[in-house]
Amino acid sequence: MNHRLRISSIILLYSIPFVVNSCSKAEKVSRQTDTRSDRQPMIVDGIIVGYAEYERTITVPGTILPNEWVELRSEMAGKIVELNISEGTQVKKGQLLARINDADIRALLQRRVIEEKLAADDEQRKKRMLEINAISVQEYETSLNKLEAIRADIAQSKAMLEKAEVRAPFDGRIGLRYVSPGAFVSVNTTIATLVQDNPLKLEFAIPERYASLVTPNLDVKFTAGDGQTLYPARVYATDAQIDPETRSLKVRAIAQNPDKSLIPGSYVRATLVFEKSPRSILIPPRAIVPDMDIQNVFVFSEGKAKRVQVRLGERTGTTVEVIDGLNVGDSLIVSGLTSIRNSMPVRINIRQN
Repeated sequence: MNHRLRISSIILLYSIPFVVNSCSKAEKVSRQTDTRSDRQPMIVDGIIVGYAEYERTITVPGTILPNEWVELRSEMAGKIVELNISEGTQVKKGQLLARINDADIRALLQRRVIEEKLAADDEQRKKRMLEINAISVQEYETSLNKLEAIRADIAQSKAMLEKAEVRAPFDGRIGLRYVSPGAFVSVNTTIATLVQDNPLKLEFAIPERYASLVTPNLDVKFTAGDGQTLYPARVYATDAQIDPETRSLKVRAIAQNPDKSLIPGSYVRATLVFEKSPRSILIPPRAIVPDMDIQNVFVFSEGKAKRVQVRLGERTGTTVEVIDGLNVGDSLIVSGLTSIRNSMPVRINIRQN
């Protein structure tokens, strides 16, 4: 029994160095394998940096306004005796739309016209008499003053007749009518609305940082409502100051509407094209590797990934403008960016932009 125990102990003693030696060789082989694996270059995708045409734009919400809009009202109170308004129809500037009862004014005007003729004849007769010293200057001036007073009354009556009429102040389309013939209206009563819907105005606000880029005749493209049709417009005016509460500048543009497809009051999305640059460097956003406030990219150089700091410009939905840091012809890495480190060996597959 003891003899067998001694033999087992001897065998175990001689086996331990062999096991340790075997483990050491396995670890050495494993380290060599890992080292060879680390030296294998990582396969990445890339693109060749080049120039592209770029439009610097901004898209903002806005509203369509009529070019002109007015509530038609009478300048005097009275009963409507004439109403030439058909809802939804076009009218011309100066067209008579409504007339208030002005019979008393016309009667007064007719009497003043007769009195003017008599006063004018009297003034001429006394003027001749004054030339021969048959009357005094005071008598002649009395007749002249009477004539001038009558003529002033005539002018006043004509002005009252104009106030009794409601005429179209500009070419446009009649909206809804709010009164009927024979209705009594005051100076605050709205008879109807008149809208000039060709051309139309667009009103929108842009952020303060773009204010200096807005100039007269700047191109604007917009869609109305839920439609996808793009309409052209051009900037014609801006507000005199930036709104201190919203830090935005109100802008107005003019758009043609010959077919009346655009309706005042509609919601629009307006895109302003500030400038077109045919020599801009644009890259996909996925190529950007941010590090705190620093923006980096990786380029392929001499078989390795090289980290390059870049300065970015405007962003769109699919591209980012690079202002500084990249050159035309650089091989930009666009994949595997979470695993790449500076100076890491890589093999790049160049793809089309």
